[in-house]
Amino acid sequence: MKEWIVTQAGSGKRLDMVLADHAGRSRKQIKRWLDSGVVRVNGRQVAIAKWKVKAGDRITVDDEPVSEATRERASARRPVRPLYEDATLIAVEKPPGMLVIPEAGTREPTVVDTVRAYLRRTHPTARGTYVRALHRLDRGTSGVVLLAKTKGGEAVIQQFKRREIGREYWAIVHGAVARQRGTITAPLLKGLFGHGKKAAVANTGRAAITHYFVEERYQQATLLTVRVETGRTHQIRVHLASIGHPLLGDTVYGRGFVSPVKLPRDRVALHAASLSLRHPMSGERLEIRSPLSRDLEQLVDRLRVG
Repeated sequence: MKEWIVTQAGSGKRLDMVLADHAGRSRKQIKRWLDSGVVRVNGRQVAIAKWKVKAGDRITVDDEPVSEATRERASARRPVRPLYEDATLIAVEKPPGMLVIPEAGTREPTVVDTVRAYLRRTHPTARGTYVRALHRLDRGTSGVVLLAKTKGGEAVIQQFKRREIGREYWAIVHGAVARQRGTITAPLLKGLFGHGKKAAVANTGRAAITHYFVEERYQQATLLTVRVETGRTHQIRVHLASIGHPLLGDTVYGRGFVSPVKLPRDRVALHAASLSLRHPMSGERLEIRSPLSRDLEQLVDRLRVG
């Protein structure tokens, strides 16, 4: 990370000009920093080149944004498995520990990078490779991720907004869930709540609806099928924790719970099992399924034997 304190001479100047003076980089490079979200003024992310700074302001720049080509080359070491593909859409099985889209400064390959690399290998004569993720999963979650291969495929985003997408997950939670099925309707507020929490139950939050169904019970855990009507940030994690049953492996919303089995870092016991939607071109109903990931299968086997 790079850091500078604005002097009196720089007070009132544009952020991009101060950065250019201190960092000795081109305006094009400075713009790339701003667009990538790696520039902060007094801890606040700023992307506006004309932002006026004042004496004493602390400007930081996180690790320089990594090029798409760099991440894509690394993606060959972590390929994703296609679950469905046509001319408009592609669905893949996301492994745990992988981001769906890049975060500022990350060098690791993302789902978008690996899909783009896959399409270039399988369609070498195609002009360019258009890929856009239509939704996200947390880093620690595995399962179905849907992406658009064309602009027309982006119409699926409206189905997400209108709550027309069917989404089902498998979740393994702490403790014995008392009811065989239930619905959690606690509204969720998005924000920074400390210890990595990005959402919390709050009366002032947005509507959020999660249905759960008990599939298997173990000595210290329960396997659930979960269906969501809304797609709020960390919705399943926060909702299940709010009823006293956080996900195994969730060190953010499950603080203080001791897991009966150890999960790798960057892994929570949540798997996106299926998506159902209308095809944006044909209107036909699609259902895309992903079998329970191998690591969670092994986790269930260990829980079954106590």
